[in-house]
Amino acid sequence: MATVALLSLPTAAQTRSEDPYFNAAQTAFNSLQVDTRLWLQLFLTSAGHWPAVPNVTYSRRLFDATKQFQLFRGEAPTGILTKPQIDQMLASASSVLTGWRMRWVPHPTRGRQLWVPIGLDLQATRTDLGVELREPKNRFRLKFNAIPAATVRATYETTLREMVGSGDTINFKVLRNDFFVITGNQGRYSRYVRYHTDGDGILGFDMSWSDDDAPVYGNRLVTVISGSLWATMTGSPFPTTQRGAYPWEKPAEPEVASQQRPALPPVTPPAQEPAKVKISTGSGFFVSKAGHVLTNAHVVRDCTTITARSDGGMPVPAQLLARDAANDLAVLKMPGPTERTLPIRASVRLGEGIAAFGFPHSDLLATTGNFTLGNVTALAGLRDDTRYLQVSAPVQSGNSGGPLVDGSGNVVGVVTAKLDAIKMAEAQGDLPQNVNFAVKASLATSFLDANQIAYDAGSPGDKLDPADLAERAKKASVFITCR
Repeated sequence: MATVALLSLPTAAQTRSEDPYFNAAQTAFNSLQVDTRLWLQLFLTSAGHWPAVPNVTYSRRLFDATKQFQLFRGEAPTGILTKPQIDQMLASASSVLTGWRMRWVPHPTRGRQLWVPIGLDLQATRTDLGVELREPKNRFRLKFNAIPAATVRATYETTLREMVGSGDTINFKVLRNDFFVITGNQGRYSRYVRYHTDGDGILGFDMSWSDDDAPVYGNRLVTVISGSLWATMTGSPFPTTQRGAYPWEKPAEPEVASQQRPALPPVTPPAQEPAKVKISTGSGFFVSKAGHVLTNAHVVRDCTTITARSDGGMPVPAQLLARDAANDLAVLKMPGPTERTLPIRASVRLGEGIAAFGFPHSDLLATTGNFTLGNVTALAGLRDDTRYLQVSAPVQSGNSGGPLVDGSGNVVGVVTAKLDAIKMAEAQGDLPQNVNFAVKASLATSFLDANQIAYDAGSPGDKLDPADLAERAKKASVFITCR
């Protein structure tokens, strides 16, 4: 981030009857160097007072935003900044910009650059379309994509349908001949999609973030990133800053000594031969009509891409919305709406009959799923861990994340683990039989509540025939592939 000295804007005589200060503010703004004009707007954005792409020309909208900043301080809204006002704005903005530590990175194949917040400890992963950048706590994710042989209009229409079908509330949309923007939100997560025409295809970014404030400040951050893309694609001026390095390349510029963290987390250099893609699979189930899928955190750990297939459907990309490693829970988002969901019952009794559905050993067993019956054998897991249920329903590798349902079809747990019989035999001299565990539904409801994801609450009811129970669980279950 450059250091700039912003000028105090002078008082002027009335030149416009509707607002006597506008012309004076415009004259003072135009007297600044171009880089300073841009940084002024970026500081206003970072401080939360300017929700627009920075421009070198002065506008009525920028004038009004400056007056709103003055009103925020409880001072006269003249639109002409004083030195104390500038000092406060710089102090507020600098703390946010320092946390973001914006750096520009190029698209891996197109070379077009984009500002990204390296200070959020982003994890960068190559994708077929470019690069995906993700904050470890899943509060920020950005896909920087180049899509060949695609048009702005067709992609706009497809994206809009996908967002509406997924349950997003569309807040803003604009379609022009050479670019489009769509913004939406669902619960506490927001999304911003912007693409521009680039050669025979399109280039842009798809960003989603949690509405938590620090350190992401997503509504401010997306404005800055959008401004950098707009400048890149139109050739408009934009402030210069250091270049960030992807994990698979050497840093283009060293960081200053006071910044100990690398631009992006280092990884082991790739071998000369292309790395083999590691694939793992697991299970999940729909908890909302909008397409929210509950599963285990370990099922989607370290995934570059996640795809999910519902009953009778084709594999589609799934978005990781939230992950709780401590309680081994995660929630994904698939395109909605979905037809079948499973209600969640927060309690279960010892000895109660249960069933597990999932996709174990999908390379050997039926890819349509596997249904097993059993009972709740303990209301705690290993060493009295109260987060888990112990059940006798047989489960295998690949069952993880699948639903554990009662006789009425309510979810009472999320299948998570089985006791390693071989290790137990070596350690204890005994071979355990059907000792399996599931995360309690009460933890699952707390996790969904914390992430503002709606679900249906279940309660004990009429018992279903096992075949009907299997059909209900199957139709609401999802086969998950992690690459």
